[in-house]
Amino acid sequence: MRLRPLLVKELVWSKRNVVALVVLLVAVPAVFAGASVGFQTVIPTDMPIGVVGTDGDVTDDDLTIVEGAVTFFSDPVRYDSKSTAIDDLRRERVYAVVEVPPNVGTRSDGRLDFTLYVDGSLVPFRETSKVITNNVNARLSSALPMDVRISRTVVEPTHTLPEYLIPLLLFGVVALFAFTFVPYNLAGERTALDRIRTESSLEALVIAKLTFFTALMAVPLIVFRLATGHFGYDVAVLAPGAIAALLLSFLFMAAVAMAIMFLTRFSTSGRFVNVILLFGLFAFGGLIYPVGFFSSIRRAIARLIPLHYGMILTRSAMLKDVPLDIFSEWFAGLFGVVVLAGIGLELTIVAYRRRST
Repeated sequence: MRLRPLLVKELVWSKRNVVALVVLLVAVPAVFAGASVGFQTVIPTDMPIGVVGTDGDVTDDDLTIVEGAVTFFSDPVRYDSKSTAIDDLRRERVYAVVEVPPNVGTRSDGRLDFTLYVDGSLVPFRETSKVITNNVNARLSSALPMDVRISRTVVEPTHTLPEYLIPLLLFGVVALFAFTFVPYNLAGERTALDRIRTESSLEALVIAKLTFFTALMAVPLIVFRLATGHFGYDVAVLAPGAIAALLLSFLFMAAVAMAIMFLTRFSTSGRFVNVILLFGLFAFGGLIYPVGFFSSIRRAIARLIPLHYGMILTRSAMLKDVPLDIFSEWFAGLFGVVVLAGIGLELTIVAYRRRST
């Protein structure tokens, strides 16, 4: 056996595919290693918690005392009205809301009743919210010279863990299709691009594919609807808000995946980059678990990713009984990034066309 020629052959192959090797051996491990940043602590120490007064008699000093008491294990956010605080609770901007009674800073006896509002649709938070209630009660009891009672109130319908997972699993199917099959399908057109450019245009090809693939997303929606009906899950899979969020998210992901393929000239490296984006989305996008339970770094990163809001919109529309107008800004923002992704895709098509002439 002559080993040396075979090793030389592998070295030559590696030189020709150095980008793919760098992606696999450097970029992928870096993404997985970086994902560990989000798991700095097991018990949340800076989870956003809203603080709001019960009425106009609650002073700034009352709110300040409560904020100081809960800062030990949370990041308090002050609100001027209960409705605004509850809306942010439903939008997962905060993960609990403490309603503060008046005269916290002036009374020295008697009993003070606080209310802790939590979102019942966030199943992973259900048991944790009981611990948070006990923590709030303990901290306020030690900080105030009177009897303190905290009552926990659930503002949304409660769900089982399988019901909670349905929006996540459906979103995962859509993301998997966008970052794996769409690039694979587009790369399969590589040999026919010259003919397509003569008979039509690359833009027409891309629009046709995006239209067709977006329409195909009706299939997993129907499958999940049939499955939830069979198992008796209380999940509104076909809620208009959920469909809109999923389709906008898919268009954004598919446009990004296509742009990468044009930039890499349909190479294998482009497919690897798309797979990395898929893993990175689940590692840093806060899709699986509410980001309030992770480090501030992880939360800040997740809130920079548009698909993080797409997941919240999908989950909220399927599991919560809330008006969609409280999410109007997020729907507009998601539509805006889809438009930007489309513009970016057009620029990559122009660049590809110029390099091919």
